[in-house]
Parts: sequence; C-alpha cells; structure tokens
Amino acid sequence: MRKLILVAVLIWSMHAQGSTCHQVGGTISTNFTNSNTTLGSATGDLRGGIGVDVLSVNPNPNGTVTFHNEHHWVTESGDAIWLAPANAVAFPTGISGLFAASYSDGVAVTGGTGRFAHARGKIYAWGAVDTGKNEVVLRYEGSVCTAEQDGD
Repeated sequence: MRKLILVAVLIWSMHAQGSTCHQVGGTISTNFTNSNTTLGSATGDLRGGIGVDVLSVNPNPNGTVTFHNEHHWVTESGDAIWLAPANAVAFPTGISGLFAASYSDGVAVTGGTGRFAHARGKIYAWGAVDTGKNEVVLRYEGSVCTAEQDGD
C-alpha cells in the first residue's frame, strides 16, 4: 500500500510541476441575440469573445431563477477555452426585468486550444441581467492552470 501511495504522489508531483496557475479577472458584456443565446466580449486576462447558450431555465421556490448555461469563449489570440456547463442564479431586484446574477459555484475550465490545451481551473462571476434591454454585465475572477510549453 505504501508503494502505491508513493507512486501516486510522484505522478501527481510530476504533473503539478508541468503546469502554471494564474489568477484571472475581468469583465463580460453580452447581449441576448435571441431568448436563449448571448454574444459579447470579455476584457481583462481572458479578453476576447464570449457567448452563452441557455440550456434550461428553472424558477426556484424562493423567487430566484436558475439558468443552466453552456459557454463558448475565444481569446483575442484565437485560443478557445472549454468550459463545463454551469448554473447562474438570478436574483430579482425591485426593478422589473433587472436581476442580480451569480455563478456562485463557478464555471469549470476543462481544456481548450493553444495555450489552454489541457487547462484546468474555475472561474466565478457576478453581475446584472437586464431582460428589458437584453443585456448582461458580469465581473469574473478565478484561477486557470495551463500546461507549461516550450519557452514558458
């Protein structure tokens, strides 16, 4: 059993040495292009284009609404960031059609292309959704670990 644990620790440490983790942050501004899709831009560390497909909308007994979303993110250098589907919760405000929104459980980074090949991490976001104007504005932050490449 000790040998198995030692081998597992050695493999993990070799893998951990081959990646670099970075704190990331910025903003996202998108518009609904139809009732289930947004398209817009991201600023900051992961600047580029971002889109969201709303896969399902579920009202909750407490008055909030959960949106199960699939994300599409391409950085300005053309690298894709692959993200697992995730839930955003919208909280009603006192203004009709205006919601506070949060990805409180985050969005998992599952890989990508270019420098994001084999990337892992989690990105959290919070902000506002205006259904009257079909606009979404979010602040994102989190950590993304990328594989070291020649020249890193």
